[in-house]
Amino acid sequence: MVVKVDNTIKTPKYSLHRKAGRNIIERRPIFSPDGESLAVIAENVVRVYNVRTGDLVRTLETQSNVEELVAIEFPENENYDLYGCSSHGCVTIWTWETGAVIREVNLRIPSKTKILTYNLINNNECFITAAGGPTFTKTLHVAAYSVKTGDLLHVYENFALWNTNSLVKVSLGWCNGDRYAAIINGTKFLYIQSIHQPHLMSIIHNQNDLRIIAVAAHHSESSVAITDTLGRVTIIRGNLYDRRTLAREVMHWHSLPPLAVCFSVQGSYLYSGGMETVLVKWTVGSLAFKANEKAFIPRLPGHIRYITANNIHVAITLSNNSVVLANAQMRVTCTILESGGMSPMARAVGSSLLYHNQFEALLMNGRTGHLQLYSTNTNKVLYNIDITGINPMQGERWNLLPLDMEVTCATISLNGYWLVTSEYRNDGVMYPEEKLKFWLTQSGSKDMPFKLNTCVNLSHGGCRVVSLALNSKGDFCVSAGTDQKFRIWKREQAGRKSSWSCHTACYYSSGITQSLSHGVLNNYKMGELYKAEDFQKSPHLRELKRNDIIKKILNVHKEHSLIDGDMIWSGMTRDKENDMGGVAISKDGSLIAAWFGCKLTLWDTHLCNLRTALSHPALRPKGVHVKFGNQDAAHYLVCTTETCLAVWSLLSLTVKWLVQINPTCLTSDWLTNKMAVVTSNNDVYVFSPQSSKPSLVEKQVLSPKTGVFKQITFGAPSGNDVRLYLLRNDAEIYCIEPEQTEEGKLEVISERKSVSSKFSALVAEQHASAVRAAAPGHTDTPDLHALTNAAKAQISQAAPHMVPSVSLLCTSFLQELSGHQQTAEDNESETDDKMEVDSSDDEDADIEKLNGPYPPKATDLWTPNYEAVKEKKLNKIMHEPFLDLHSTSSLFGV
Repeated sequence: MVVKVDNTIKTPKYSLHRKAGRNIIERRPIFSPDGESLAVIAENVVRVYNVRTGDLVRTLETQSNVEELVAIEFPENENYDLYGCSSHGCVTIWTWETGAVIREVNLRIPSKTKILTYNLINNNECFITAAGGPTFTKTLHVAAYSVKTGDLLHVYENFALWNTNSLVKVSLGWCNGDRYAAIINGTKFLYIQSIHQPHLMSIIHNQNDLRIIAVAAHHSESSVAITDTLGRVTIIRGNLYDRRTLAREVMHWHSLPPLAVCFSVQGSYLYSGGMETVLVKWTVGSLAFKANEKAFIPRLPGHIRYITANNIHVAITLSNNSVVLANAQMRVTCTILESGGMSPMARAVGSSLLYHNQFEALLMNGRTGHLQLYSTNTNKVLYNIDITGINPMQGERWNLLPLDMEVTCATISLNGYWLVTSEYRNDGVMYPEEKLKFWLTQSGSKDMPFKLNTCVNLSHGGCRVVSLALNSKGDFCVSAGTDQKFRIWKREQAGRKSSWSCHTACYYSSGITQSLSHGVLNNYKMGELYKAEDFQKSPHLRELKRNDIIKKILNVHKEHSLIDGDMIWSGMTRDKENDMGGVAISKDGSLIAAWFGCKLTLWDTHLCNLRTALSHPALRPKGVHVKFGNQDAAHYLVCTTETCLAVWSLLSLTVKWLVQINPTCLTSDWLTNKMAVVTSNNDVYVFSPQSSKPSLVEKQVLSPKTGVFKQITFGAPSGNDVRLYLLRNDAEIYCIEPEQTEEGKLEVISERKSVSSKFSALVAEQHASAVRAAAPGHTDTPDLHALTNAAKAQISQAAPHMVPSVSLLCTSFLQELSGHQQTAEDNESETDDKMEVDSSDDEDADIEKLNGPYPPKATDLWTPNYEAVKEKKLNKIMHEPFLDLHSTSSLFGV
């Protein structure tokens, strides 16, 4: 057999995959008819989770490409099919048992309109509200369509509903045996529209002109529940088409606007929740002996967006991108958590993205005051780490979104033993809260992977920490703050206990301007500067404005502008010339690099003095990131500004190369000399400081319109391959890794792939033969001399009883073994062009003649007679024709 040896180095192809961060809280989840599963919309797919364990069971995909799914629902009289609708009107029907796509129907909605809500009337009709296009720019398109054909059935034009997007909510119920739709759009009106009688409708005005923000219709009775901005829950009963016969029951526990409300299946209980992060279970209906009884689930990790209930469980959708499952006794059973539920402060200031080698997981910001540890192997959130240890502040009517203590920076040592975090809070009224914490990893704990070792209050005098750096051993740390100083922290060992303390503070200028000019120093002792306003003056209670705070709270999970960047500098005079940027520590721990405005400074670690300052005209106005090279590039220093990337040589203190790429983040790999940078156009470059030619270039991996990558880090390497994890500003995690086979890829179960019989399930759709065709191409000549020497060594070193019989060995090998040398003939050039073919038919007949006509002597075990063999071969050459060289070449593919 001829083996082709390919000595060329193949460059692997890389691809971008989204690992985590899908939004699972944008739409309302539903329970399966048997109550064993929960279906959750994750953008354009449906995820099915087990109610008891919270594990992902399967994923339902659409047959056509859709941008996002608006809603999913089971018909009331049919428990086997799941109906879903996309934002552009594509209705998909799945079988719940097999997950196969039965049918897809496109609703004939007006052009360029987008569906906002979708409710299933029965297995033949649906009720939608849509907006957009040239016709419905300010108003809503309210209509009923057929899910069988997609035809328009009814258009409801009795009232003009203003388009308010996320504030529009619809719930279907029953009134006098007729199906109706209860519609709200964030105003003070509740619209009741009969579905099969378009002329029958009513408009219910809320009391005290308060805005309605949530609605839920009873499943069987003629009653509807609404919530308003004051925190009240009102149940309206009676003939909903006649406002004079309506009865109202007001239940008031919430102090903030309840964002969700839901009836139980039988209608005896009512669930409500909102910004207090508390689920309230009200007793209503015919249970007179339990009137006004309430049950609570407090301290939920986010605002309540949706509530779904069946006979056994309650699903609570929270703003931290999670769904909490509780039983009927209001006990939390499990949590379905998707990474990416970051707080608005973390999105505005910028979060951290680190790779923990010991846990093989990503460490990044989570909900308010937390870090989350996301496993890249299991694709699950392992821990929610409470860094601040402070309860989130509850809002008030005049301040619905107070500022909480947030994690601003984090770094981890190379060995993964030490974690350093910084916290900050500044509302411009109270004195700023700022802490620096040092954590020790404890891998054996099931609840908390890190243990707090040292906590330093006001480590930078109340100024925010902008950058952290930790050496590889985890005994030396540098923190840079807005007070124009960086502080050096060292770990001290006292017996078995260790603690961190500040060694010194270094600054390029005076370093006192920022802290002394802080206005809070003179104001925080005066108490509250803001008094509680009368709720009559609160605009969000009754008026719907352009920058509505209620709409922002509903979309707090994807808002980036809730926190103003100037709030961080509230009461402070900024000196941009000496603003601190990134800091870094060399791998040997001898140098510290720190940005002071546009000046890149180098400091001695042991003497803590300034060694030199590097500057370049292209590095203005301010430096952002700085990293030391590793391995054979340790004598290089890589830095970035808002417009360029530069590489400095520490040997000559000159710029080796510089490029204008508008970088957003920079990272380095501790184990290799590679670095990676991402630009504002989402271009990814992997390079070595030694050369300006990148080893990997990925141009615009995602459109910048959808989001920009703010953080990047290297994952666990596998050989020479590169694995990069990127964090977008919408908290989605992507990974650039070598391309893999399509094995394990999700497959859409369509109607063409559905199983028709039990026997057909055993037959594969594709058949592959086990015989592989020979790969075409040129073959290389093997080293016969090396092969012969190896065979000779095996024969000579083997035991006598393991050596094969002499008659089974070929003649040429015996000649090589005996040291026979063949003399070169004159006509060697002529015989080399011809191929010798020896037939094996006559070999068995001539085995007895190999030793000659006479038996061997008694002293010799075996004496070969090469003359007889040579004569035999010459006779065969003279009488038998040679093979055709062309046919031989085509046979072996040469």
